[in-house]
Amino acid sequence: MKTTRSDPTDPIALPASSRRISSIMIRFVGLLFLAVVVMALAWS
Repeated sequence: MKTTRSDPTDPIALPASSRRISSIMIRFVGLLFLAVVVMALAWS
């Protein structure tokens, strides 16, 4: 078995659409976490 290395020229790279969706999901999770922190500070 060959060792799989993550080269820049990876044939299994994500297409642009899924990369954009993943960045939107990361942004959504960050905003959700920020809202939870603000609510926790407001309730304390």
